[in-house]
Amino acid sequence: MKKKSLNLLALETSSSILSVALKKGAGKTVEKRLKGFLRHAENLLPLMDRMLRKERLTCKDVDVFLIGRGPGSFTGLRIGFATLKALRVIQKKPCYGATSLDLIAARVPVREGAVLSVTLDARKEKIFSRTYLGKKGGWTALNEARVLDFASWADGLPEGVWIAGDILERFQKPLEERGVKFRALPSRYWTPSALPLIEGFEKKLPAAGIKKFLKKLNGPKDEIPLYFRLSEAEERRNHAASNA
Repeated sequence: MKKKSLNLLALETSSSILSVALKKGAGKTVEKRLKGFLRHAENLLPLMDRMLRKERLTCKDVDVFLIGRGPGSFTGLRIGFATLKALRVIQKKPCYGATSLDLIAARVPVREGAVLSVTLDARKEKIFSRTYLGKKGGWTALNEARVLDFASWADGLPEGVWIAGDILERFQKPLEERGVKFRALPSRYWTPSALPLIEGFEKKLPAAGIKKFLKKLNGPKDEIPLYFRLSEAEERRNHAASNA
């Protein structure tokens, strides 16, 4: 019996670029991207609806949901996960997620022996970062995703490191001023995309050589974003409590 081709829907809402990818059965994967942090809430559902309608599908036809888990924008991640939870209340379909950092790394062309630092601006002089080594099978993660201050991250970078992620938008010049020898990757590698979620699922993991690229989300305990740090409101509340 011929194995059924699945309908896959992927969401990535952690950055300023909203990304939705859809694959209908054995057809080609399509992706739509919209820019603007403040418009994810109003754009996500209409964008999904247009893409599904074009393929003559409804949400009930989706066999597997995939989502970018963060880190990134707290608001963007909450919008993505709130939408996911609403969809899964209606239909109990499998769901998988991957980190924003791995989603960026999965799209960077691999060069054996190269070191890649995927780093996102977490604001307040903090960054989210993960380091990868280029091998024949793809990028292999050398550490877990971490929250660091800019100086500690910059001082630990090896000479000739490749850097991807929106850290370059604000900190490329400070890196150069510190004398760091690095290769800044183009802006298309600064934000995560929903495409590697579908590609990773279909390759049955690991995608792009990254172990544990996708994690199955088994209900409410897993269906939460990976923030890796407290929100600004939580930090203020803790600071006020400690000074009370």
